[in-house]
Amino acid sequence: MKGFLLGLLVAALAFAGYLYWQHQRGQAARPAVTTADTSPAPASKKVKRRMRGAVRVARAPVAPETSEPEPEPVRLSAADLRSVAQGDDLSTPDVLRLDMSNAKELPELSQDQIDERFRSEESAILACISHARPDPETYVPGRVTIKFRIQRAGTVRGVRVEAPAILQKGGLFGCIKGVVGPLRFPPAGTSQIVSYPFSLS
Repeated sequence: MKGFLLGLLVAALAFAGYLYWQHQRGQAARPAVTTADTSPAPASKKVKRRMRGAVRVARAPVAPETSEPEPEPVRLSAADLRSVAQGDDLSTPDVLRLDMSNAKELPELSQDQIDERFRSEESAILACISHARPDPETYVPGRVTIKFRIQRAGTVRGVRVEAPAILQKGGLFGCIKGVVGPLRFPPAGTSQIVSYPFSLS
């Protein structure tokens, strides 16, 4: 019985020694593999990752900046789009000076004469409309109608602008009056009220 137990003990010790030896051998072999694997591989992987990361970082600030100028256009309410008229009352009659002499009466201005002078300032008027917008991206539907009275002497007396309220808030009337007010036309036999509509797009 003692011999059997002694043999069992020796066998257990031998098996334990074998496991210990296998464990030591595995640990000794592992550092060699890991050092061989980690030295070249991480260097190349790190370089690749850094290059990718640098590209993303360079692009990240650009994307928000390019999308920032177009933060959804301003939302306009019904009150902003309501047509509002600003300016002078053009319904008051023009003051006439009676000339009892037999001088020949001047003809009324033709539409072509008025158009020719008005169209020369059209780009300035379009610039006024553009500056009055809340921002370049916001679509403002409707139209802008410019009315003014041409006196017999050819000067402009009274300017009236009908436009969406949001454009009037942006200073549209003052800008257009500064362009249309100084216009000069040929003298005519009567004063005339003219109207020019502009469709917004």
